[in-house]
Amino acid sequence: MNTAYDLVWLAAERAPRQLALVDDRTDRALTYEELIAEIDTVAAGLAERGVKKGTRVATILPNLFEHCVVLLALQRLAAVPALLNFRLQPPELAKLVQQGEMFGAVVRDEPALEAALPKMNFVLTAANFSACRGDPAKLPPRPKPDPGDVAFIFYTSGTTGLPKGAVITHRTTEHRLAFLSTHGGLRAGGHNRALGMVPLSHAIGFYCVFLATLAYGGTYYVVSAFNPAAAVDMVEKHGITYLFSIPTLYGAMLAAPNYRPERMASLELVLFGGAPIAPALLERLGREWPAKLRHIYGTTEIMSPLHFSEPVGQPIRLRCNYGSRVRVVRPGAGPEERVAPGETGELIVDASAPTTFTEYLHRPDATAERLREGWYYTGDACVLREDGDLELVGRLDDVIRSGGENVYPEEVEAVLARHPAVRDACVIGIPDEKWGEMVVACVVLSGEGADVKSLESHFTSSPLARFKRPRAYLVLDALPRTPASKVMRKPLKEAALKAREGRDANFLEP
Repeated sequence: MNTAYDLVWLAAERAPRQLALVDDRTDRALTYEELIAEIDTVAAGLAERGVKKGTRVATILPNLFEHCVVLLALQRLAAVPALLNFRLQPPELAKLVQQGEMFGAVVRDEPALEAALPKMNFVLTAANFSACRGDPAKLPPRPKPDPGDVAFIFYTSGTTGLPKGAVITHRTTEHRLAFLSTHGGLRAGGHNRALGMVPLSHAIGFYCVFLATLAYGGTYYVVSAFNPAAAVDMVEKHGITYLFSIPTLYGAMLAAPNYRPERMASLELVLFGGAPIAPALLERLGREWPAKLRHIYGTTEIMSPLHFSEPVGQPIRLRCNYGSRVRVVRPGAGPEERVAPGETGELIVDASAPTTFTEYLHRPDATAERLREGWYYTGDACVLREDGDLELVGRLDDVIRSGGENVYPEEVEAVLARHPAVRDACVIGIPDEKWGEMVVACVVLSGEGADVKSLESHFTSSPLARFKRPRAYLVLDALPRTPASKVMRKPLKEAALKAREGRDANFLEP
């Protein structure tokens, strides 16, 4: 078993002078040999502050060069990084740090955050991080943790309530990279040049881009703050070959003023996941980018059990990965109550897979809800196809029950996304005396052809069943999103109810 540090150390053994890490703010570039030296120096500084095997340290940082180094330095000591989303507000972060009983923290430069944090053994900021240096000669030999020892805590990005800390052990680390080769198409070697657009606090950003690139001996280019135009420039400048991101960031790159398809000529592999992709965006990526496109499904808790290697034209279709075992069962039912082909149910994943999390930190109630009878209950609604593949249709929590029928928002959103005037859309249900719940489309419009009549006509010409079509539209300037770019449905429901009750001009009923 190798830890995250071990994997990078081994890459340095194989090719010490291969370029490993490049900072976008300073253009500082480290070879693998230099990166290991830097990691060990920082690890020595952390050890002087009392960090050792099993010590829990919060990191609350963007994708900074320093964040990359400190995560591996903590692993050098067999300490436990707890990666929190730096975009959360200081009171939320302070509560998570307190709940997690953190020994110390490395945080973004923000006085309000430092003031909000509970008392700990140390707090380092990005600005004073350079002070955390020690003598690598004083470091003990690399500790060898047991496979069941905790390696990381990743916080889920839910749309309601505080995130939950998923406890990940060392036994999962190598397994969490394997699917990238078996089904993602990523080959090991120094030819890989990856752009770190997704936050390191996200499982995609850490395992699938940062750690995979370094473990495979490639070069990781830091993106300290995502900017679409800058990302386009970096792809061309550095000859980036590998991207893995949520679809939102790809859409932003295509909309950047400096974007031209020929600037993406170096791309070889582009993976997407973490959120639904608009069919029109997927089709455009397929036309304009030379890379192989692949849809990857996964969660923080289980990594990736599903993929699809030819997603253009089939944006919701998924296939079980090698080494994974999944079922689609009736919502709320046990693992033996499977649905028949053509039926919708909940996706569950065999929790004995070596990629699976152990528990939610200090949340036995939440753990028991998700881990049942040896299976992980995802909460995602899927349709089982006749050929054994699945179609991902949404979250069970988001199902709209209108007129006695179930409406899955993503089905409706996929149709809306094809309308040329719709820039962004989210479908919700609000209480209604007649229908039980009224299907409401919350839309951001571009202006051209942006009226309810054209939207209604668009649905009439679609194959979507009549009962699934919106019965009202709420026109907005933007959709509310979480720090992980997921649409927040609760404030949309509140806004729609208020707009209907107040007869707001932006709430339109055909």
